[in-house]
Amino acid sequence: MKKLHKILIVGMLAFAVVIGNGALVKAVTTSEMVDMVSEEMTANYLYTELAEKYPEYKLFSNLAKSEARHTEALKKSADRLGLSIEGAKSADIEIPETPEEALEFALAFELEDIKMLERLIEKEEDARLKRVLGNLLKGSQNHYDSLKKAIDNGIDRLTCNESRAYQNRTDNQGQRGGRGQNSNSRRFQQSGNGTSN
Repeated sequence: MKKLHKILIVGMLAFAVVIGNGALVKAVTTSEMVDMVSEEMTANYLYTELAEKYPEYKLFSNLAKSEARHTEALKKSADRLGLSIEGAKSADIEIPETPEEALEFALAFELEDIKMLERLIEKEEDARLKRVLGNLLKGSQNHYDSLKKAIDNGIDRLTCNESRAYQNRTDNQGQRGGRGQNSNSRRFQQSGNGTSN
């Protein structure tokens, strides 16, 4: 009987420690999760609309696909954490009129996303969500870099290598026989006629 009593006490203490540690873990609030999902949905909407408006530029369709993956990752995290995201929706935004305006708008949008993710990562203690947010941050930083290159060098001069990293076409020439970083890599060359290699 004493042995059973000790086992029960040890079990209850272990349970209390687990529950206590779980209570200390800070996860994003429901409101923050709704904001993040809404932001990703808005980005997906923006890039999808731009891809339809400017089909000759693969950058926008690739960004739309990436934002859809970001949205799904956040939805899975919200589900795991028991957070309702029913209020999440795409913001009502005006689609820019020119490719140049679209790039500037998208660049500012990605910068805001980066700032939000950095703030949330800093305070987040749930390891799995922190990892998801870190991956989203890397993705947004890549989006920002790609958009910046398109602004600096011209969207019609971008190429996309197999890892979906955008580079200025002239920067790729001369590397390994003038075929970019890897002669076997799949690259999209964007030009005014919408062709791709």
